[in-house]
This record gives sequence, C-alpha cells and structure tokens, in this order.
Amino acid sequence: MHINTDSLAAFMAIHQEDNFTKAAKRLGITQSALSQKIGKLEDTLQATLFIRSKTGLTLTSSGEKLKRFAKQQLELESHFISQFDQYQEVLAGSLRIAGFSSIMKSVLIPATAEIMRNHNHCNIEYSSFEVVDLENVLKSNKADLIITDYKPTLPGLESVPLGKEEYVVIESKNFKKIPEIYLDHGPHDNATESYFKFQNQENLSSFRRGFMGDVYGIIEGVNQGIGKAVMSKHLIRDIDDIRIKKYPKRYFRNIYLSYFHQNYYSPLQELTCSTLRKNCSQYL
Repeated sequence: MHINTDSLAAFMAIHQEDNFTKAAKRLGITQSALSQKIGKLEDTLQATLFIRSKTGLTLTSSGEKLKRFAKQQLELESHFISQFDQYQEVLAGSLRIAGFSSIMKSVLIPATAEIMRNHNHCNIEYSSFEVVDLENVLKSNKADLIITDYKPTLPGLESVPLGKEEYVVIESKNFKKIPEIYLDHGPHDNATESYFKFQNQENLSSFRRGFMGDVYGIIEGVNQGIGKAVMSKHLIRDIDDIRIKKYPKRYFRNIYLSYFHQNYYSPLQELTCSTLRKNCSQYL
C-alpha cells in the first residue's frame, strides 16, 4: 500500500475548505479530478473518509486518523525540501494558535512576539474562542496549538503546563452604588461560579449575571459601574479606576498548551512551544 503526497494534499484541502469545489479551485484542478483522487485514496485505505451532508463535510473516524498522518507527512516533506533552497538556514512557515480572550492579547501575543521579530519568514496566526470550544478547534484542524485553563482530555494530545492565572473580584472605584450583577463573557463562562464555590460560597442564586461579549467588554462594564466581575488579575494591573475586592483565599487556574502527538514537529512549532514554556509565566 502506498499513499502519495498529492493525495494527502487533496485530502487536507477538502478538510480545510469543507467543500470539494473550493478545494479543487485552491489546488488548481477540476472538481471531477479531485473526486477521483479521493476515491482512489478511499479505495487504497478501504475506508470512507468523509460523510457528506447538507451542512457540509464531516470526517469519519478513519478520516480523523488520516488527518493527523497527512498533516505530519506534508510538514515533514516541506521541511525536507526547504533544506535545499537558498534559505536553508532561515526558519520559515506558519503556525496557528487558538486561545481564550483573557490571555490572547496580554499573554500569548507578547510571549511569542520575539519569534516573528527575529524570524521574518515565520508567521503565527492567533485566534480567540470560548474555552469550551477549543478542543473542537484543535480536533477540526482550525489550529495547531490550543491554550486552555484546564487539561484537555482528547485522545492523542500532548499537554504542557504554562503557568497559573489568578482570578480576582473587581469593581469600579468611581461609583458608590454598584449593582450586585456579575459580568461574564456569556452563558458558558463559569469563572464567577467557580470563584465563589472556591470561596465556599455555594449559594449563587442571589447573583445576577450580565453578558458583555468578551473580556474587554467586561472590564469596560466594571469601569462604568454596571456591575462587578471575576477577572484575570493580570488584565487589570494598569487600570487605576478599578479595585480588587479582597476574599479569604486566592484562586488560580492552571494554563495548558496542547497539541496532537506527532512523530515529527516542524521547527517553528518546536520553537513556539519552547518559547511559550519559557515566557508565559512572566505575563500571567
């Protein structure tokens, strides 16, 4: 059995575009030729790779296995070929990091900025998601690395601790009467509930919630006296109009870097992972 890289590239293009027509256009071939490539690949593997429905394409379990193999093989080939061009000593490539909003701007970007400053041929793409969505983001190949405030449980993951994020209760200094409303990103944000359970205040029924869309909306809502919030401490260090309310116990969440285990990692991914491990704690 042999799988050529053209077939792997075709498979990955379809997965990433979620559409045969768009993938064919990206590859510069006809949709019929692309369908034939995937048909031959499925015949070789004796397995169906995609489930087609009105809502799009979904990978089968065999397709999920092939996705990890294809990504690794294509990266390995690209790195090998790059050693024979005139820039063989130059680190190059693209990498996608997905995280949640409270650490994207204030932790992840400054922690990895030195990579793009020092390597002009490298590109790191950042995207922000709700924490509950990040495992699916990695599984669906929308990111190469994810950053979470818990240790993910997806099979085949490598997870590395990056540090601890401290959460505190904040309120505006400029308003005497502040509503007993706690501001969160949205319904899935459990920071407030987790914080007060940790403080042994189990009865949360008296707390009203307000949803502000993202972490910077929460900070502005607090600043305007709309309510209070449980917030990452590093986000409000330089904001003079907000104060921290003291509670008996300090509350921390571990931050994890996760990615699928591979036999080969691109030099850019290895550098990014080591840089995150080295730098993140100073920003948390």
